[in-house]
Amino acid sequence: MDKSSNGGRMANSALCCRVAVPRPVYQTFTYALAEEIRDRAAPGMRVRVPFGRGETIGCIDAVAVDPPPGGARMVSELIDKAPVLSPRLLEICRWTAQYYVAPLGLVFRAALPPGLLADASEDAADAGPVRQVLRLVRHLPTLEEREALFGRAYRQREALEALEELGGASTIVDLEAQGFSRAVLGGLVERGVAMVTEERLQRDPFAGMDALPEPSLRPTRDQVRAIDLLDALLERPDPGVALLRGVTGSGKTLVYIRIIESALASGRGAILLVPEISLTPQTVQRFRSAFGDAVAVLHSGLSGGERRDAWQALRDGRKRIAIGARSAVFAPVDPLGVVILDEEHEGSYKQSETPRYHARAVAAVRCRREGALCLLGSATPSLESWENAHSGRYTLVELPQRVTSHPLPAVHLVDLRAPRDREASGPTSGGPALSPPLRQAVERCLERSEQCILLLNRRGFATFVQCEHCGKVWSCKHCNVSLTFHRRRRALICHHCGFSEPPPVQCDECEVRIAYSGIGTEQVEQRLGEVFPAARIARMDLDTTTTKWSHFRILERMRRREVDILLGTQMIAKGLDFPAVTLVGVINADVGLSLPDFRASERTFQLLSQVAGRAGRGTEPGEVIVQTARPSHFALLAAVDHDYAGFASRELEDRREPGYPPHRRLANVVVSGRSETRVTDLSAELADWTRGLISSRSLDGVETLGPAPCPIDRLRGRWRWHFLLKSNDPRPLGSVLRFLAVHRGQPSGDLRIEIDRDPESLL
Repeated sequence: MDKSSNGGRMANSALCCRVAVPRPVYQTFTYALAEEIRDRAAPGMRVRVPFGRGETIGCIDAVAVDPPPGGARMVSELIDKAPVLSPRLLEICRWTAQYYVAPLGLVFRAALPPGLLADASEDAADAGPVRQVLRLVRHLPTLEEREALFGRAYRQREALEALEELGGASTIVDLEAQGFSRAVLGGLVERGVAMVTEERLQRDPFAGMDALPEPSLRPTRDQVRAIDLLDALLERPDPGVALLRGVTGSGKTLVYIRIIESALASGRGAILLVPEISLTPQTVQRFRSAFGDAVAVLHSGLSGGERRDAWQALRDGRKRIAIGARSAVFAPVDPLGVVILDEEHEGSYKQSETPRYHARAVAAVRCRREGALCLLGSATPSLESWENAHSGRYTLVELPQRVTSHPLPAVHLVDLRAPRDREASGPTSGGPALSPPLRQAVERCLERSEQCILLLNRRGFATFVQCEHCGKVWSCKHCNVSLTFHRRRRALICHHCGFSEPPPVQCDECEVRIAYSGIGTEQVEQRLGEVFPAARIARMDLDTTTTKWSHFRILERMRRREVDILLGTQMIAKGLDFPAVTLVGVINADVGLSLPDFRASERTFQLLSQVAGRAGRGTEPGEVIVQTARPSHFALLAAVDHDYAGFASRELEDRREPGYPPHRRLANVVVSGRSETRVTDLSAELADWTRGLISSRSLDGVETLGPAPCPIDRLRGRWRWHFLLKSNDPRPLGSVLRFLAVHRGQPSGDLRIEIDRDPESLL
């Protein structure tokens, strides 16, 4: 839908263009082109245009359009000499906007590096970013000196220690991300231990990074078969989508490298997507060792300038391979030969904010339209991809064996409901974190000078705080979730909105002491230090990886054998390849099983299978110990047997009757606002309106369920209700969603309607 801006009348259609602006509006706007720029303007170029009472930067969607009856305002400035979005990328952006029912301008913004659709000048964007850096200027070697200087200023002392851990310097922004306020950091300056400088950051983020060798110079028989099959697909005019299902440690990375080599040899480029920023440095090391400076990196962990430089090098053809997270699916690689999604099952490939696209779907459509191969790789594919492979829509390629002589590691379940022995109550037992079998396995691993990985998908020290008398649980003031206690920061923190408050001394209602319950990675780290005082322990979660390259520093220590035990959340569960890791322990496998989401069992099985695959990848066999209070759950039993096919068969059957994907298409419509009553009323009215629309259009295959409160019914101060749409056919579902978005639009006031097509989560 197009909407014109106000202004004088135009008579010649060649004088007008349609512009998409980065605003939550489902239409483009018509603007007039001045005579001096009309011959140069083209789709994909950025323009500065009047919008509302001010100006904004948008992107031309079409030129030579008919002037609206009411006339149009003039384009203020044509920013580019050449389009920033090629015709092919424009086409895939339009598809993304239509399929995911998203404003086109927001899709354009997602496809471009940061700043290109912001109001900052192009010159400022071209310059390297300037940041305030806090540098240590005074060393305090003794405990007495620190106590004398800081006294009771505990946070300033913690900031000093954090700065020391970061090598003596860090940007103010990164330190604030760790929870240190400007006042705390200013205290270090006032005490004369640090100073603030203005520094222009360098834009070569991977300079000096050691290269990693290729996984193997001689492919196995299975790898050769996979490479030959994929090479044959690559030579076709329409290669389609291939699913590479390879068990953990089967050498999928080498297959990726060989297929990219084939694409480059044919004069085409490649895009490699990874699900986690933590995987990017290790991936870049390995692929740079194979392809040198042809690799450009696009991910949110880099500064805006670094991402823009990499994007420009790809657009100019100076680099031919893009590596990054989901947004790299829009990388300006032309001509495109292959797009690879490593760990394609990961939910992080789905954008959580508008435009809510899934990189897997965008990659498949882009490859089909550009004649490129879309390669999906995983040891535990999503059920959607598995179903597509078995129906013939995807080509299935399998790597059933590891490249080493060892089989997949043995997996043992430990029932947490079983009574502990007397030793388990001792001071060095590890408490609730380590069962006797897991503790003994870690001891054996350390005695052999091997490494182990421990997984707990909960961060913080205690997962909730409760009064022992009245049962009150401390909850977030803005979200209906309990607060997590973080011991190092001495705060109760909401992991959804970031709200924090000091921990209570006693219950404010009955003046009885409180109890800290549940365990997180911070508490497990403390327990490990008590039980294994000589072990070198590293923790990897969102609390320890807020600064730039923090992922890389931790993983480099692990690679150099400077860490004995790597403890972390799900970010350590996939893609990591450390030959000395022979033991993997899962502290609590039940964390995700009870979530009110239809993908809970699938995610649990995938997480356990992926983290189990980190063990035994070198010369020594691996062992996996999984602690659970639900040892009979089919997802856990399938993980013990490494039985993906068996799990998929059971899970697909369980989803058939309720009609969850992949059996039916799904959309989640969420209504949110500050008033619970208004949210409830609007969600009910919208659900009834949608039912009426479906009935009047005789769309028999589309079903409306709800409305109901979201599982997390209050988030960031906003009440949330939702209703679901299910359909056997994606086309009528898309028609209903687009009609809803365009004709109902956004309601007045603070109420919001969010449309999530093909949702990864219903929370």
